[in-house]
Amino acid sequence: MEKQKLNIVILTDQLHKIGGINSLINIKANYWSTVKKHKVDIVTTEQEGKATFYPFSEQISLYDLGILYDRNSSYFGKNNIVKVFKNYRKLKKLLKNLNPDLVIIANHIPVTFFFPFLNSKAKFLKEYHFTQFYRSKVKPTPLIRFEKLVENKLDFKVVLNEEEKGFYNSGRIVHIPNPIPHSFIEKPSFSIETREKTAIAAGRFSPVKRFDLLLEIWNEFKKSDNEWNLEIYGDGTDIDVAELNSLITKYHLKDSVRLIKPVDNLMEIMQKKGLYLMTSIQECFPMVLLESQSSGLPIIAFDCPTGPRNIIEKDKTGCLIEMDNKVMFINKLLELTHEDKKREELARNGFESVQKYLLDPVMKQWDQKILNHL
Repeated sequence: MEKQKLNIVILTDQLHKIGGINSLINIKANYWSTVKKHKVDIVTTEQEGKATFYPFSEQISLYDLGILYDRNSSYFGKNNIVKVFKNYRKLKKLLKNLNPDLVIIANHIPVTFFFPFLNSKAKFLKEYHFTQFYRSKVKPTPLIRFEKLVENKLDFKVVLNEEEKGFYNSGRIVHIPNPIPHSFIEKPSFSIETREKTAIAAGRFSPVKRFDLLLEIWNEFKKSDNEWNLEIYGDGTDIDVAELNSLITKYHLKDSVRLIKPVDNLMEIMQKKGLYLMTSIQECFPMVLLESQSSGLPIIAFDCPTGPRNIIEKDKTGCLIEMDNKVMFINKLLELTHEDKKREELARNGFESVQKYLLDPVMKQWDQKILNHL
């Protein structure tokens, strides 16, 4: 017998920026609303009256609480603590009206700390899009201890790869990978002749992505190359952008490197490029690698905790580089840019491996592991 229709509420900070979490909220919410006919509401704290970056079904209701947290301060600092209480009051009132069966905390936002006090009959689930690897190596602060104590009251914790499950020791911990929609899996051309000699990278301009390190690597690579270009798709603060532009000038890379604003057709662009490069210090389960493989784009990535190695099979579906080994990264970049057949082989294998992350089979896991237990 088919599961009854559910009321699902998704909580996040905003939907107006490009990014992996917003893309995933969009994919799942639209699927549940249009395919499964569940009632889906999305509640933000700081949409600021802006349009959503990704298009949502008209059947989905969007609510914004207008909290406007100071992102340069701690949630529990003097600039935000009053806003946390405002967040609590407004969300409690809204949930009473929405009467959800399931509330999904889609990222690390203040509701993580106060959801047990909302007095809702709904089940609460939190998705963990960041790795706990580094956090598990340090002595927990009082705040982290409090957070873990509260998180033990979650009905479900969803992690993105099996390795991450080992960092949690309580509650119902479920592994469900990120899905990619069917539209991403139109078989690309693997022919090298159809692709530009351009490597790309994408993501927010922030320290975790280490685009400064990528530029350092590219600078060394260009000492032995006069054909390839690099495009970095993303955005950040004025300071972040200025720092990257300063490095491009310092390394004399203006002729081979471009910083490009986020686009909503990155998949189309990927199908024309030659390589994808990732230099992040950590990634839990990077959607951009699935998109690269879907586009027939070979990958070179540092083996950072914990995502890339749970997507890439080394030297078969992509290239994993020993963490922070810049020489190895540069040598692999030189090797692949000179070996057309190897790039094509990696692209074909990557495309085959990504099929298991199609939308329908992944969303079936949500049914089997979560929704059928409500």
